[in-house]
Amino acid sequence: MSKLHTIIRRLRLGTAYRHQLTCHPDFGLERHEDGCSVLWRGRRVGRVGLVGPLKNRYGDHCFTVATGPSLGEVDLGRLAGHDCISLNCAIRKFAEAGMRPRHCVIVDRRIFENQWECVRDSITSGANCFFSAVGLSRICEREPELLGHDNIFLIEAIGRRFGFPGVDKERFHAAYRDDPEVVLDPEHAAQARTIGFSLNADKGFFPGKTVATWAVQLACFLGYRSNYILGMDLGGTGKAHFYGDNRMRPPDFLKDYDPYIRVAFELARRAADDRGFRIFNLSAHSTLPAEIIPKISLEEALADASGAAIFSERVVQP
Repeated sequence: MSKLHTIIRRLRLGTAYRHQLTCHPDFGLERHEDGCSVLWRGRRVGRVGLVGPLKNRYGDHCFTVATGPSLGEVDLGRLAGHDCISLNCAIRKFAEAGMRPRHCVIVDRRIFENQWECVRDSITSGANCFFSAVGLSRICEREPELLGHDNIFLIEAIGRRFGFPGVDKERFHAAYRDDPEVVLDPEHAAQARTIGFSLNADKGFFPGKTVATWAVQLACFLGYRSNYILGMDLGGTGKAHFYGDNRMRPPDFLKDYDPYIRVAFELARRAADDRGFRIFNLSAHSTLPAEIIPKISLEEALADASGAAIFSERVVQP
């Protein structure tokens, strides 16, 4: 899209719908009670599910697999038999191990634009694929036939749902500050649309500047009570991704860490303590300190997942 067309479209969308600017102008969604029809140039090209009906469909525990450099040292085969959530291009690691995850989450439009094989491989793996509206728009542009698969779900940011006007900061805080399904930090009201924790996928999730925050909220909503996160280094190793691909500029986690990522996980920990689920970080060198999300090893996580009582007691006690 040319720069002039972008300017014209920005004016047409106005402030209320500017969150749709990165979607192609020929893309659309028609919402139904049980899903969405995906429209491309006025024609229905597929149907995707909504996250809401999946509430508490799963349980016990899951391993969330992020793409930090530390993932390169992990033998993913050790997770065989466990539910896994693949983030962005972690699907490559699953393919190398001859495994497939239970779920995939891709919300970064740069993955859809620069790492297309990760999108295709996630869909064809058969995993439940949770994609943003921008991601669905890119699929329409590049390979709309992929929307014929029945394992794709629309995942959205709270206050910025496709087809609905966005909510400004003041109205957002007024709408959600007393909502029992939404956890906010009053000290960061200016960033309230980005930093928080949502217990209801129908309202949307908080972006938090990293896909891992989406995954933590999603895992809780799906019903998992323990979430073990691998490869969530957040810049702590000084490198970008385990696969070392230079086709896209790596995110600057250290720039976004404070307050976005830090506070998002502080609120996740608060929600976990209040709601009775657990989150563990398996990246020893992660920027996120153990005081916010406890750090354990893969061996300890596997023992905990198997119900080893001695480990559970040691971790849970303050």
